[in-house]
Amino acid sequence: MSLIAVVTTVASRDEARAIAASLVERGLVACAQISQIESFYRWQGELQQEPEFRLLVKTVRERYGEVEAAIRALHSYE
Repeated sequence: MSLIAVVTTVASRDEARAIAASLVERGLVACAQISQIESFYRWQGELQQEPEFRLLVKTVRERYGEVEAAIRALHSYE
């Protein structure tokens, strides 16, 4: 069993909490941590600067596919 951390970002604390709670409740991750960050990125050719929330979840490598699918289903970003 290999332990891994999976990281994603979301636009709001509420969204981060909803994804974290769902992943923990479903037993896909052992722990989820949320931290506020500031992100710089390109979107549609323009430089963006936005507050975001980093969601770091701890799981096992064998569960990665399920964790990724759940995050994609719950996540608001394209």
